[in-house]
Amino acid sequence: MLAVCGARAREAGVEARLDLRLGDLRRPPVDERLPLVTCPFRSYLHLRSDDERLEALRAARGLLQPGGRLVFDVFTPSREDVEETHGRWIEREPGIDERADWDLTAQTLTLSVRGSQGSSTMTLWWVEPERWHSLLAEAGFEVLACYGWFDRRPFAGGEDSVWIASRNDPRANCDKIVERGS
Repeated sequence: MLAVCGARAREAGVEARLDLRLGDLRRPPVDERLPLVTCPFRSYLHLRSDDERLEALRAARGLLQPGGRLVFDVFTPSREDVEETHGRWIEREPGIDERADWDLTAQTLTLSVRGSQGSSTMTLWWVEPERWHSLLAEAGFEVLACYGWFDRRPFAGGEDSVWIASRNDPRANCDKIVERGS
């Protein structure tokens, strides 16, 4: 993926604007402190357990400047989506078929994709939105917003959720309390 991204960046003339690094969500290869960390494409769903999710969230928090923000998207499947797609090959794009095998007890989706250039399978693990909220708090974040999609529509319990969380800095909160009390 990084090679493809690099090639496309060269073609577009923006290669100098990118700093591509291979790493792990739980131990990102970054030393800088940043105002924003994004984790797109439902990447946190590749984490198998709450321990792994907390490790990744804490790693993201560690990259942020005080007050910095984390933005990520995840999903929780609807009953309708599971019923419509479970165990069936469906053409998602011309020449590309996708199969979803859902395990509601383990809260996993095994997604298989096949096309003219080959096939691949991956497993995703989801948790309910309430659990994401708890995990964020436990990792030292304050949830600023949870949207139902990237257009900022309100989250109304649907499948998709886009989270915006701020690095919670207890010292900064204490300073605010002291300032208000003086």
